[in-house]
Amino acid sequence: MEFKSLQPGAAYFYYPRPLCVVGVWDGKKERANFVPVAWGGPLASRPPLFGVSISPKTYSHQLLVQTGEFSLSFLPWQDVELVAKLGSVSGRDVDKVATFALELSEGEVVAAPFLANAYVAAECKVTERHSLGDQTLFVSEIVRVMVREGAFAPDGTLRVEAVAPVLYLGANRYLTVDAQSLVTLPEAKV
Repeated sequence: MEFKSLQPGAAYFYYPRPLCVVGVWDGKKERANFVPVAWGGPLASRPPLFGVSISPKTYSHQLLVQTGEFSLSFLPWQDVELVAKLGSVSGRDVDKVATFALELSEGEVVAAPFLANAYVAAECKVTERHSLGDQTLFVSEIVRVMVREGAFAPDGTLRVEAVAPVLYLGANRYLTVDAQSLVTLPEAKV
């Protein structure tokens, strides 16, 4: 196989990625906003840290700076069109909860609600912000996790026979995984 040289950004080599939906209240707690985020992931186990990168141009960025807390909702495949819609409009202009008839669940620790149809949700408190190029990395401590019954195996892994997660491929393309592609390998011994 031949390789060709490309400029950074010409290929989405860092995808597919699990997609999460960040939920945050406005400063007055009158309206919740939700934005899908592909650039998010775990940063540490102890303490449990999760990072999301969000453009400073967005309404969600403004709200995260104001409130310092947010929720993460991970949605099943059947909600892939909802995920795309949430990213197609700005919460500055549209009440996403009303427009998309979102059903919300309240967290136990932070005020930010999460999406009731999530198979797992996390409540997060921002601990640090870092400006990185055209994004801000919000580092947060996960203070509570809400898990849908049956979504995870006893070892903590997602049960793909029960839940098909939304993955983002880039360029407004989405995919999922299924149980047929699951392989459990023995631990490597050196």
